Amino acid sequence: MEEKTYSAFISYSWDSDLHQQWVFKLMNKLRENGVDAKIDLVETQKGTTNLNEMMVTNMMDKDYIIMVLTENYAKKANSFQGGVGFETMLSLPILRRNPDKLIFIIRHSGSFEGAFPDHLQDYYVIDFSNNANFEKAFKELLHRILKIDLYELAPLGKRPNLQPQKEILEPNPFDDLQISKVFKKTDIDKAEFLDKSFHEITKLLPQLFEKVAENNQTFQYIIEKITEKKWIYKLYVDGNIKTSIKVWLGGILGRQESINIAYGLYIDPHNDGSMNEIIYCNVSHNNELELSMTMNIFGNKERHDAKSVVEELWKRHISHYLQ
Repeated sequence: MEEKTYSAFISYSWDSDLHQQWVFKLMNKLRENGVDAKIDLVETQKGTTNLNEMMVTNMMDKDYIIMVLTENYAKKANSFQGGVGFETMLSLPILRRNPDKLIFIIRHSGSFEGAFPDHLQDYYVIDFSNNANFEKAFKELLHRILKIDLYELAPLGKRPNLQPQKEILEPNPFDDLQISKVFKKTDIDKAEFLDKSFHEITKLLPQLFEKVAENNQTFQYIIEKITEKKWIYKLYVDGNIKTSIKVWLGGILGRQESINIAYGLYIDPHNDGSMNEIIYCNVSHNNELELSMTMNIFGNKERHDAKSVVEELWKRHISHYLQ
């Protein structure tokens, strides 16, 4: 038995030369796949053409009308303007009597809803807006035209013999036993916690310096962002530099990743070989993540969060230069 050749007329608006070229390529790709697709350009090239008659003939005689919806198409359809407006009037009775003849595809440039004419707001469209998904969308269009399901339904199975449950949940004999839930902290958890703490410290330090400036009009500070993971804070009194603080995130000599802090009047932003403080991420006996200031000899080394680290920096280093 000879397979039927389906025909289609593509209705579109002349938004731009690029859009017209896209529609032209769509027509030819359909033709390469056995669909007798046409657009107005290939009809008018044959000779003197009555445009209204051409549109009526193609919309009545073709098996399908493919409407390429865009924002400009919607405006013309809503105002019955130009060829799109005329084709819209021709399509209204078809939409009532034979809606399967109409196939809607969309190429919006930012507003999905704005590409729908008012009378088509509730209809399904095949989305061609993303060029990266063209082949997937074209496959769906081709299946629709050739009347071949895109997805195969599994055969209908035998109905099971279900019985009502006597309980919502089946009782577990150990429901009353007290068992602690344990979720072991992973290296990923530690890395994420350290990264979060580092960025909190870089945000808290300027807040501390703003508070100092409120109480000391001679105090000023400058922030230098070297990278996303390295910051330098320069502190001045009466316009003279008093100290600098470099804070960076990274491992030292192949050891685990840490938050590192260096002090000094003049700090080399690119030499990370020396530091005054190394802050590691530890897991407490309660299985909680915390910061440990390993070189804070006279202060509190353990059980830190970002705020308490900044407080220790203030007490043990920064405040002495601002007396």
